[in-house]
Amino acid sequence: MFDEARVTVRETILGGDAADGSLLAVAASAVTLVAALVVFYVRPVLALPALGAFIFVTAIGWVTYQAEIARLLTLVATVLTVLTVTLITIFLFASAYPAFVEHGLGLFLIPEQNGEPRWFFFLETVLPSASTYWNPVDGAYSLIPMIWGTVLVTVIAGSIAGPLGLFGALFIAEVASDGMREVIKPGVEILAGIPSIVYGFIGFQVLNSFIQVKFLDDGASFLIAGLVVGVMALPTVVSVGEDALSSVPGAMSDGSVAMGATEWQTMKSISIPAAFSGISAGVILGLGRAIGETMAVAAIMASGTQFADPLFDIFDANATLTSLIATQYGSASASTIDVLFVAGVMLFVIVAGMSIVSQYIEQQMEAKLKGQQ
Repeated sequence: MFDEARVTVRETILGGDAADGSLLAVAASAVTLVAALVVFYVRPVLALPALGAFIFVTAIGWVTYQAEIARLLTLVATVLTVLTVTLITIFLFASAYPAFVEHGLGLFLIPEQNGEPRWFFFLETVLPSASTYWNPVDGAYSLIPMIWGTVLVTVIAGSIAGPLGLFGALFIAEVASDGMREVIKPGVEILAGIPSIVYGFIGFQVLNSFIQVKFLDDGASFLIAGLVVGVMALPTVVSVGEDALSSVPGAMSDGSVAMGATEWQTMKSISIPAAFSGISAGVILGLGRAIGETMAVAAIMASGTQFADPLFDIFDANATLTSLIATQYGSASASTIDVLFVAGVMLFVIVAGMSIVSQYIEQQMEAKLKGQQ
């Protein structure tokens, strides 16, 4: 049993065709890496020389045993990635736990009136307009207004990113020539590299003035935030949607054209249904970014903590879960920090769940196009 385990570990680290002497080089690289991590934890001031020693030893091993060293580096990168995500998750939930214990469901309820808590799901009929939802000084820690603000911004963003992303993906995949595609697709993907604070600043300066003049409104609102976040989500929707449409076998479109269908009929009846799973995954990923967006929303909307009046007034403004964290943590007390971690846990669970759903949908699409379903 021990010998089998040793062989398995050796093959995992070195591979099945490791060169003679590679074990020593890989072991030296691994030891210096562990030493660098220990030094970083114990004496951070010496971390840079220790890291330099690891790089030096690894570079020497790379010259002679490139395949084995590369295998070690990929293994280390994978382990560190999984470990980092695991530690972040544990820290996030552990930090939010005290707030769950202290406040319980009160974090997700409308504050009490006459000793009776009110649930979020009946806001239209029982919402007390004068309630104080968020006031750390008085111990009011209801996240309901911020949850509602997040929902409004996400719905508006999805209404922008979904249709525009679909039509953009259709144009790139089905309509544009090869030359146009080589220009348009990289241009769309570049939009994803623009910092979110820049989007927020442009949205505040341009859209804010437009809303004030054309709608005689105060300016900063859910509408502006949703529009900006929707534009930010567009590159994701377009890119994933275009990949899904390009994955549709050409024989399906050729068969449709051969039967006399027009180009639009082929896109509507063949391409979109066949790539629907991938397009849906792109929209979900885009909405995941909309939900988790912080700086653009914080730059546009004030950090209000009351409900819009009426609830569906998209020209009103309020903090979202992300902007609440961004604007409150700097001057927050220990108990408030715990509640902000609860908001972080909610965002983490929602976005992680949406990512898992999108990956499942992509797998289903891939299996369908390969004829496995």
